[in-house]
Amino acid sequence: MTDVRLEPMTEDQYKPWRAEAEAHHAQSVAASGRSAQDAARNAADTYAQLLPDEFATPDHHFWYAYDGDRRVGFLWVKVTHDTAFVYNIAVEPDVRRQGYGRAIMLAAERWCHDNALTRIGLHVFAHNTGARALYEQLGFTETGRNMAKDL
Repeated sequence: MTDVRLEPMTEDQYKPWRAEAEAHHAQSVAASGRSAQDAARNAADTYAQLLPDEFATPDHHFWYAYDGDRRVGFLWVKVTHDTAFVYNIAVEPDVRRQGYGRAIMLAAERWCHDNALTRIGLHVFAHNTGARALYEQLGFTETGRNMAKDL
């Protein structure tokens, strides 16, 4: 099985990551049926609200995931009480479908355990069937459902 180590991002690494992550979030929102303009505005508003102090926002943790010296992805979680919430996880495009998503999530679980957290949650877009299948394989269960209707 693939294994990874999580290395905390530096503030200098955070800046380009933030721009890329926000753009990717906008793409996911657009894939869910919003216009590109609305999706970009939604992503900017969401990131501004979630990270008002950017890298220094309390209780938010940012890591890059490595397999040896090779960066294979990233992880962003927020801790509230005894729960971690995964705001963003991604695998580098050229190493997808090689077990790194699973490895990053398992590393997140180890980090949670090491920090006495007892629950981990996340949101996944409905169109992201691969991620949904992975999370179900890892034991995540659905706790709610957002629905929409275009008018």
